[in-house]
Amino acid sequence: MEKMKLLKNISVVILISVLLLGLCSCKSKKEDETSSQTETTTVTATVATSLDENTETQQEDSTSQSESQTVQPTSQNQPTQDLSETQYQTVPQTQQITEPVVVSGTETITDGNKTIVFPAALRNSSNKYPVIAWANGTGCPTQLYLKLIGDIANAGYIVIADSTVMSGDGTAQIDSINYIINKNGDSSSVFYKKVDTVNIGVCGQSQGGRSCINAAQKDSRIRAVVSIAGASTADEAKGIKIPCLFLTATNDNIVKSGDWCLPSYEAVSGRAAYASLVGGNHLSFNNMSGYAIEWFNAYLKNDANAKAVFADGGKLSTDSLWQDYKEKN
Repeated sequence: MEKMKLLKNISVVILISVLLLGLCSCKSKKEDETSSQTETTTVTATVATSLDENTETQQEDSTSQSESQTVQPTSQNQPTQDLSETQYQTVPQTQQITEPVVVSGTETITDGNKTIVFPAALRNSSNKYPVIAWANGTGCPTQLYLKLIGDIANAGYIVIADSTVMSGDGTAQIDSINYIINKNGDSSSVFYKKVDTVNIGVCGQSQGGRSCINAAQKDSRIRAVVSIAGASTADEAKGIKIPCLFLTATNDNIVKSGDWCLPSYEAVSGRAAYASLVGGNHLSFNNMSGYAIEWFNAYLKNDANAKAVFADGGKLSTDSLWQDYKEKN
């Protein structure tokens, strides 16, 4: 049995390695071949380490899960593994970046290729909750982002992620939106009449950030975008009118901001903001949940205080942990 588990883990790592070596959507156009191979190896090793650390826990959980649906309540006081505090964190751990307010804890439901994280309070509430459709980076499983997703959900959002690791065209995010809206009309679902079908946002990292841009171009239901280290192009982002936040990192050598994130910011025609995390790299996304939440609060909850965070002279523009701040419209 142990040999089978080991072989399964090795197969997952090999598969991710092949995907990452074969894809260029999250690579800078100016990187040479040697640099590309080095960076891909780094990402593969990081993801592999995460998968290895979580495999035993996942296998134990799977024995008690239904094949069709899994519910995992998360206690408000239960410690959550923060991947950014291990191999993912390059920013000094003493730095705190806009910590989201703990509301009630979250629950997680896995249904086929969808993972939905939502406030535990939803079950006994008559409120409707805004939706965030999440998109993974190239070759990266949803589990890699559960800390970030959980932070957003705990701020009062239903966050739904598709398991695809090739999300760039935006179709998986649009499918996730359709899925949760259908659940809103399903009387047997925990989400029955609990989904705010008007206030919908998208969020993703790397190729998932590109997905956000393409989904926003295709689906008029989307009202706010947060692209984290997104590999979208200026042509893809051109003309987008809904509020878009672009977050990147100064030491990201995989999706270099000057080639991807900044041109995308400049190409959108609506409200937008941009900033780069000092000392962060391509996998520093766990340090970006605070501003992602503020953006969604501003444009999905119409929160005036959250809008002020992104104004010239507001919190983001004066935060010493961030640089190259820009905003428009």
